[in-house]
Amino acid sequence: MQPTIKLNRQNIKDDKLRKIARKHGFGDKLLDDKTLLNSRRKLIPDNFKDDVWLFGYGSLIWNPVIEPIEKRNVKIYGYRRKYCLKSEMGRGSKDFPGLVLGLNAGGSTLGQAFKINTKLAPLELDLIWRREMITGAYIPKILKGHSAKGKINMIVFVINKSHENYLCSISEAKTALMISKAQGYLGTACEYLNKTCESLKNLGLRDSYLERLQKRIISNNFS
Repeated sequence: MQPTIKLNRQNIKDDKLRKIARKHGFGDKLLDDKTLLNSRRKLIPDNFKDDVWLFGYGSLIWNPVIEPIEKRNVKIYGYRRKYCLKSEMGRGSKDFPGLVLGLNAGGSTLGQAFKINTKLAPLELDLIWRREMITGAYIPKILKGHSAKGKINMIVFVINKSHENYLCSISEAKTALMISKAQGYLGTACEYLNKTCESLKNLGLRDSYLERLQKRIISNNFS
């Protein structure tokens, strides 16, 4: 069982995620600082003047690491939350790969939007990019979020279908089995699932797909 570290602002600033990844032989999979900065600036330039919102649909809900000035429950259309990204680092290992969530095409997704102080947006978003875009497994986009207070434009990380760890099709039984066995330097894949479900329920939101996976793991139903 490998030791875990906390996913927090300081550890991201100190580049501990990439240091651990390099130590475990994943150095060639990582995006460098210049690539990360260019990616963020392409979507949100340093002189951006409009409101900046970030959409959380997985661990960003229960551990955003940023300091938002407002939160809203939102719904996006055209993408659904799905376990479709294999994790051999943060929530898994080479021997027992885990899975983390991505947004795949189709359906809709409920989650939480975080409003970031526009003046601090470059600094806050650079932290998010060093966390979410560490291997380029996601594609950052601006999508419309629908909330009780109206529509907002949000930064959303959708799955990169060209990434080598993207899983196009995986059954719920196989998904549950992989989650049940996996642990990485950020903790277990089960913890990631349980905290996401708990956070959604606390917001008054539900995801039947995640709840079915929980039930399979609890009952050891992997067939």
